[in-house]
Amino acid sequence: MDAQKLTLLINYHLREGFVCKLQDICAQALSARTNDHVALFWRAVGLLLESRPAEALRELQPLLQSPQVGLAAKAALIYASGVAEDHDKDVAVMNMATELDEQSIAAPPSALLQLATFLWHTGSQERARACAERVLKHAPSDVAGSTLLGWILTQPHYEADTHAVEPEDLEQAISFFEQALSLQPRHTEALLGMSHCLQLRGKPGAALEQIHAVIAQQPWFLPALAEKAKVLVAMHEWEQASEVVSQLLQQEPDNMQALHLSGPTERVPGVGNEHIVLHTAGVHWLAREGSNAAAAGELKALLQALERQEPRNPALWLRFAQPYARLAGQDSAILGLSSALVLKACKAAPSSPKFAVEAGYQALLQGDVQGALAQYSRASHLHELDMEAMYGSIECDLLNGKVKDAASQLEFLKEVGSAGVGSLQAPDLLYLQGLLAWKQGSDLSQAASMLDQALQTRIEGLLDAAPSPLFFTQLNPSRILGVVRLFLGALGGAPKTADEPVSPLLSRCERLLEVLLKHCPGMAEAHLLLAESHHLAGASPVALRKVADVLRRAPDLLPAHLLLTRIYLHQGKVAAAQEALEQAVGMSFAIRESAAYATIRAQLLVAEGKNDEAERLLQAAMGMPGVKRQQTSQPRPTTAGRRVADPSLSERLAVFLLLAQTLSKAAKIPEATKVIEDAGREFLGGPEQALVAIAKAELSLARGEADAALSILKGIDRRSPHFLRALSLAAHIQLNHKRDPEAYALCYSQLAEQHRDYECYRLLGSALLRIQEPEKAIKASCSAHAGQALEAALEQQPKDGDLAAQIGNALVSIHQYRRALDYYHKAVRNCPASLPLQLHLANLLLRLKSWDSAEKVVRSILTGPEEGTGSIERQAAHAKALVMLAKVHKGRGSLAEYEEGLQQAMALQGQVVEAVRGDHPDLVAAHKQAAAEMQAELAGLYASQHKLDLAAEAYEGAVKADAGHHAAALALAKLHLDRGEEEAGRGVCTRLLAAQPDNVQAQLLMVQLLTTQEQYTDALSQLQQLVQQQPSDYAALEQLLTLLRRVGRSQEGQGFLQTAQEHASRASGVAGLHFCQGLYERHCSNDRAALKAFNLARKDSRWEAQSIFQMVGMYLYPEIEVLWAQAEQGNGPDQQPLQANMEAVAAAQKLLSDAHVTDQYALQHQVLSCYAQMASGREEDVEAALKQLLQLAGQQRDSVPVLLALASGFMLKKQIPKARNQLKHIQKIRYVADEADQYERAWLLLADIYIQSGKFDLAQDLCRKSIKHNASSGKAWERLGSILEREQAYKDAAEHYENAWKHDQQSPAIGYKLAFNYMKAARYVDAINICHKVLKAHPDYPKMKRDILEKARSSLRP
Repeated sequence: MDAQKLTLLINYHLREGFVCKLQDICAQALSARTNDHVALFWRAVGLLLESRPAEALRELQPLLQSPQVGLAAKAALIYASGVAEDHDKDVAVMNMATELDEQSIAAPPSALLQLATFLWHTGSQERARACAERVLKHAPSDVAGSTLLGWILTQPHYEADTHAVEPEDLEQAISFFEQALSLQPRHTEALLGMSHCLQLRGKPGAALEQIHAVIAQQPWFLPALAEKAKVLVAMHEWEQASEVVSQLLQQEPDNMQALHLSGPTERVPGVGNEHIVLHTAGVHWLAREGSNAAAAGELKALLQALERQEPRNPALWLRFAQPYARLAGQDSAILGLSSALVLKACKAAPSSPKFAVEAGYQALLQGDVQGALAQYSRASHLHELDMEAMYGSIECDLLNGKVKDAASQLEFLKEVGSAGVGSLQAPDLLYLQGLLAWKQGSDLSQAASMLDQALQTRIEGLLDAAPSPLFFTQLNPSRILGVVRLFLGALGGAPKTADEPVSPLLSRCERLLEVLLKHCPGMAEAHLLLAESHHLAGASPVALRKVADVLRRAPDLLPAHLLLTRIYLHQGKVAAAQEALEQAVGMSFAIRESAAYATIRAQLLVAEGKNDEAERLLQAAMGMPGVKRQQTSQPRPTTAGRRVADPSLSERLAVFLLLAQTLSKAAKIPEATKVIEDAGREFLGGPEQALVAIAKAELSLARGEADAALSILKGIDRRSPHFLRALSLAAHIQLNHKRDPEAYALCYSQLAEQHRDYECYRLLGSALLRIQEPEKAIKASCSAHAGQALEAALEQQPKDGDLAAQIGNALVSIHQYRRALDYYHKAVRNCPASLPLQLHLANLLLRLKSWDSAEKVVRSILTGPEEGTGSIERQAAHAKALVMLAKVHKGRGSLAEYEEGLQQAMALQGQVVEAVRGDHPDLVAAHKQAAAEMQAELAGLYASQHKLDLAAEAYEGAVKADAGHHAAALALAKLHLDRGEEEAGRGVCTRLLAAQPDNVQAQLLMVQLLTTQEQYTDALSQLQQLVQQQPSDYAALEQLLTLLRRVGRSQEGQGFLQTAQEHASRASGVAGLHFCQGLYERHCSNDRAALKAFNLARKDSRWEAQSIFQMVGMYLYPEIEVLWAQAEQGNGPDQQPLQANMEAVAAAQKLLSDAHVTDQYALQHQVLSCYAQMASGREEDVEAALKQLLQLAGQQRDSVPVLLALASGFMLKKQIPKARNQLKHIQKIRYVADEADQYERAWLLLADIYIQSGKFDLAQDLCRKSIKHNASSGKAWERLGSILEREQAYKDAAEHYENAWKHDQQSPAIGYKLAFNYMKAARYVDAINICHKVLKAHPDYPKMKRDILEKARSSLRP
C-alpha cells in the first residue's frame, strides 16, 4: 500500500469515525513496511480515539523525533493527557504545547500536513486551518495542502453534531479543490472533496459525476461506492442506492456505511461468516418504507457488525443509534435496540455527559420519565452547565406535572443565557417554553404557537440539507410526532361538525405532518396521525383512505385498526367497525384492558342498541388504573408479559363523557350529571375542561333546558381550542331549539368579526343561506348579507376558485341566475388566469342550456394564455373543458362530436394521471377519479346507443382507473346482468360488496340476479333483511314491493311501508316514501290513492321521472286496451273516443310535457309520448306515432318497450300479423327484470291474438309464463279463465277467475265472470256473494243482477 493510498484511507475512515477500521488499515500497511512512521502514528491515534490513552502513549513516545510525524505525535500526546485526565502532568503538557508552537513555525510541509490532519480529526478546526494555510504559504502548488484545507473548511470532525458550513468557507473550499484538481486531475481526495462541496451546494447530480470519476480511476477504493449510495439517497434515487449498497456488500460484507444504509436478508455465498446483503432497511429505508420490523432486524445485524468491527467506539455507537431512535416513533423493538447501544456507550465512556444525555432522551422516547430524569441528572453531575441535560430535566419535570419546578429552572436558564454562560439553543428553549405554557393551560393558542415555532425553526434550519443519518437526528421526527399527538389529544377525539370551523390546532398538525412526510414518507405513525387529523377535521373519507394506506404498509399496526374503528363508527358503519375492532383484539388481547378499547366497544354497543351493556362496560372502565386522577400512581397490570400503556388524557376524558351520554340516553339524568361533575374536577384547568363544559351543556339540552345550555357555553374561554365547537353548538341550539334564526346567524357573525379569516367568513355565508326556507320568498337583504360574508372570505383568499364558485352557487340557490352569471363574468375578468372560475362559469351555462355561451367560455379555456402550459393543473383543467365542450355537442344533438370530445378528454386526463403517478396519494386519487368519470360518461353514451360491448369496455376502464368509482362498477354489473352474463355480473357485485359491504345498490343488483334466476325466495329474504336494516332506503323498498307483487304477496308491503313512515323524519315530505306508497296502491288496484301518492312524489327530482311514468301508464294503458277492443269489434281507430278517455289522454300528455327527463329515461319518455299520441284514436296520430317508433326500432332493434309500442300501434291499425311479428320478436329477447311489466304486457297481448285465432294452447303457455314472473297478474289469470270458459270447463275456469279476482277486486268485469262461472259450476252461494260485492261497488253494473244473482237465488230454492 503506497503512501497516497494510505493517506486516502486514513482520512476517509477518520471522517466516518471508524477508528477500529483505521487501526486495521494501519496494521495492514505495517505488515509491508514495519517502520512506517505514518502508519504507526495513525494506529496510535486510533487507540487514542478508542479511549485507550496508556497504549497510545506507549506508541507515540518513539515517534516524537520523527521528521514526518514528530509534531503530530507531540500534539497527540497533549491530546492524550486530556483524555487521560492526568492533572499531575499539567506543567509538562504546557511545556510540550509551547514547544509544539515553536517547532511548527519552521517545520517542513509534510510535518505540518500531518499535524493539520491530526488537529482536524480531533476537533481543533482553527489550529488545523492555520497549519494548512502555512503549508500553502510556503508551497502554493501543494496538492495535498490545498485538498486538506478544502476538507477542513467544509467538514468538521466525525464527533461534531452539525454539518453547517459558512457560505464563504464553502466557496474557498471549492477554489482549493479546483486548484488541486487543476494540478492533479486524478487526485482522489480532491475529487471526493469536490463532490462533498457540490452536495452542500445542493447539486447532487454534479456531485455524483465526481464520485463516478473516483470509481473509474480507483476501482479498488470501495468507500467510493458508499459515497455514491449516499448521493443517490440525497437525490431520492432509492432503488439505485439499494443496488449500489448490495454491490458494495458483495465485495465488503461488513462495510459499516453499507450496513448503515441497508437491511438484512440474504447471505453471500463464499464470503466470510454471517455476511449480509440488505435490500431496503437502514436509516433511510426506515424513513422511506416505514418497515419497522425489517428495520429492527437490520439494526440487530448492524449491532453485531459494530461488535465485530468497532468494539470500542462509543462515539460511533451513539451516532448510529440516534437516527434510529428518532425515526422509530413508538416502536418498542427499535427503541430497545438503540437504547441498549447508547447504554453500552455510556458504560464505555462513563465520564462523557453526551452519552448520558442521549440515554435520557431515549428513555423519554420509551415513556420512562423517571429513568430519563436519572440519566439527565447524571449528565448534569458530569458537567454542571450541560444545556441539553438541563433541557431534558425540565422536560421530565413537565411530564411529571412539576410545572412550578420547570418554570423556575427555565427562568434560571434565561439568566444563564443573558450572562453569556453555556450554549442556549433557541429551538430547544422555545420548545420548553411552549410546553410549559401548554401545561400551565392559561393560553393554549399562544403555547401552540410557541411549540409550532420551535419545530418550524428547526425544520427551516435543515431546508438545504440532504437526507442523511445526521439529518434525521437533527430533524428529530419523534419530537414532531410528540407535539402533534399533544395537539390532537387536546381536541378530544370527536370529529368537527359541518357547521364548525376547522380548529387551528388541526391546521398546525397537518402542516407539520406534511413537512415530516416529505422527508420521511415511510413513517407509518406520521401517516396515521395525519389520518386522525383528517378525521377530526370532518374529512372521514380522506382519513379512511389514509388508514387503508397505513394498513397496507403495516397491517399489524394496532392504533391504525383502532382509528379505523372510530372512523367507521362516525360513518355509521357498525358492522365494519365491529370487524376492525375484532382485528385489533386479535393482534393484542391486552388491548381489552385499555380505556381506548372500552370507549370504542361501548360506542359499538350503543350503536347496536345495547345501552345497558355499554353502561356496564364504561362503569368498569372508570375503575381501570389511570382513568381517574387519584389512581394514576398505581402500577399498571400486565397481560402475557406485556405492559398495558397508561391512558392518555383524551382517552380518560372519553370514558367520562361517553358514560354520561349513555346514562343520559337511558334517562338516568342524575347519574349522568354526577359523572359530568366528576369529570369537571378531574380535568380542571386543562384544555379538556372546555369539553366537559360542552358535555354539561348537552346534558342540560337533554333535560330541555336550552337557556342553561347556552349559559354554560358562554362561559367557555375564547382562547380554548374548543371554543369553536362551543360556538357551533350554541348556534345549533339557537336554530333548532330556540327557533331563533337571527341569533343563529349572530353566532357566526360574532365569530367572523373576531377572527376575520377565510373559514369564519365562509361559515357565516353558509349559515345565512341555511336559515332561508325554500317555501318562503327569499329576501334580497338576507342573500346580500350572505354574499357579503362570502365575498369577505374571498378577500382573505382571492384566488380561491371554490369559494368564488360558492358565491355563484349561493346566487343560483336563490334562483338569481342572471346575477350569478354577472358575478362569474366579473370574477373571471378580475382573475382571467383562474381556470376553476372559468370552469364554474361554463358549468352554469351548461345547466342553463346556453350552448353558444358555454362553448365560447370553454374554447377560451382551451385557447387561453400559454403561461404554465404543460402544468398538471392546466392539463387537468383542459380535460374538464373538453368534457364540457362534448356536453355542448350533446346538447345540440351531435352525438358523434360528443363521443369524440369525450375521447379527447380521456386521452388528456390519461396523460395527467401518468404525470402525477408517485405524487401525493390524494392528488393521484382525484385525477384517477376524474379519468373514471370520463370513462363512465362515455360508457353511458355507448349504453344508450346499445353499443354494449363498447359500453362494457368503457365501464371496465372506469373501474380500472378508479377502483372506488362504485357507480361505474354498478353500471358494469347491471350491464352484465342485462346481457345474461350472470357470472360476470356476480363477480363485479361481489368485489364491490367486499370493498363496500353496505352498498345498497350492489345488494339490489344481487337481488336482481336472484330474481333473474327465479330464486324468488332467496331474493325476497335478502330484500326484507335489507329493508329492515334500512327502512328509509326507498330504492330497496321499491324493489321489495315489486317482488312481493311478483310472488303474489302484495298485501305484505303495507307493514314495510308503515315501518318506513315511522323512520322518516318528515313523512309528508319524503318523495321516495310517496313513490313507494303509490306503487303499493297501484298493485292493490287503488288507482285514485296511487295517483295522489305519485303526484306528491314527482315534486322531487330523484323520483320525478319514475312517478310521472307510473301516472302516465295508469292513464294510457287502459285507453289503449279500449281502442284494441274497438278495433277487434270492427270499430276503426278513427272512431271518436269517449270524453273521459280524452281527459285521461290529455292528463298524460300534460305530465309528459312537464317532465324533466335525463338520459336515463329519454327512451321511456319517447315511447310513452308515442302511446299518448296513439291513445287519441285519430288515424293521423297513430300513423305519426308508428313512424317515430319505427325510427326508434331501427336504432334499438331489441328494445322491448319500443317493440311493444309498435305492436300496439299495429293492433290499432288492425294489422294483426305485423303486431304478432313484433310480439314474437319480444319472445326471443332475453328476459330482463327491469322491464318485467313490458314483457308481461307483450305476452298477454300475444295471448289475446292467439285466443282470437283459437290457438288456446299457445295462449295458455304465454299466460302461465306471465304468472311465473308475476303471480299477481290478474289479467293472465283472467285469460286462462276465459279459455277454460270457452271450453265449458266452468269449475276450472272459476279457480282461475278466483285468482284474478284476488289480485284485482276493483274490476267488476272479473267479478261478473267469476260469479257466472260459480253459477255454471253450481256454486250458487259463492256466486251470490260475489254479486253482492260487485253491486256494492258498482250498483248499476249491467246484467249482474238479472243474469246471475236472480238465477243463482232461484237455483237455491227447493
